[in-house]
Amino acid sequence: MFLLIPTRDARASTANLSLALLQRYWPDHPRVELLRAASRISPWLGPIRHFLQNRDEELFLLMLDDYGLCAEPRTDLIERAEEIMGEDSSIGLFPLCWYPAAQRAPRARTSGIVTLSGTPILLQAAIWRRSWFLQLAEGMDDATSPWSFEAIATQRAKLHRAQICAADIPEPRHLGGHLIDGLDKSDWPLPYHNLMHRGEPELAHERFLREHGLAFPSRGLGDAVARVAETVGLTAVVDRVSQATGRDCGCRARREALNRWVPLR
Repeated sequence: MFLLIPTRDARASTANLSLALLQRYWPDHPRVELLRAASRISPWLGPIRHFLQNRDEELFLLMLDDYGLCAEPRTDLIERAEEIMGEDSSIGLFPLCWYPAAQRAPRARTSGIVTLSGTPILLQAAIWRRSWFLQLAEGMDDATSPWSFEAIATQRAKLHRAQICAADIPEPRHLGGHLIDGLDKSDWPLPYHNLMHRGEPELAHERFLREHGLAFPSRGLGDAVARVAETVGLTAVVDRVSQATGRDCGCRARREALNRWVPLR
C-alpha cells in the first residue's frame, strides 16, 4: 500500500505542511506518492486516474493535500484494514475516520470491523481499492473536482457495488467548527485537521501549526501584521483583554481587510 496525495503548485505550501505533520505523527508511514500538477488550474481527477492506470498495487491510502495529521494514527487498525482488504477483493473502500452510514453491521468473523450501507462516497482519508476507484471514475471529465467526483461516484456506486468497511468506533461528539474539524477525533484510525476551508487557510488551526513550528504562508498584509503581533506578544495581550471585557477586538476583520487591500501574490 502506498499513500497518494494529489496537489498542484498553487497548493504546494499547504501540501508541505501536511507532509511535515505526517512525518511528525507517523514517521514510519507508507511510501508517499505526491502527485503534483504544475498549473494553478490543472484538472484534479485526470492526473490521478492516469497515475492509477499505470500502477500495479491495488491498495492505496488517499489523502487530500490539506489533511494535516493532528495525533498519532492507530496503526494497528490501519494495518488490519489493509490485511482485510487484501483478503477480500469485494471491499472497495475503508475509511480511516468517522464515516456517515445509514446502517453499520458487524462483519462476520471480524471483530471490531463493521460493514457500512447507505453511505455516500466521500474523499475523507481512506484506503481505496485502485480498480474500484477507476471504475467509479470511468468516463468522468479530467477536470472533475473532488466535490463533483464525490457526487457522481455516490450515484455510480449504486450500480458498481463494492463493500465499504470501517473500524467500529463510536460516533464522535461535535465540538464545534466546520464539518470534519468540528468532531472529536480521539478514536479515529487516522486523526487529521482540514487545513483549508473553502479554498482559504483555516485560521482556527493557526495556533496548532505554530505550536509545531509551522505557519500558513501569508496571504497579504493582514497575515504579515498578525504574524509580527504574535511574535512580539501583542496577540496574547489582546486576547486577554477580549476575554476580560467580553468584547471582540475586531482583529480578524481588520486582518482580512488588510489582506484584501494588499494581497501577496
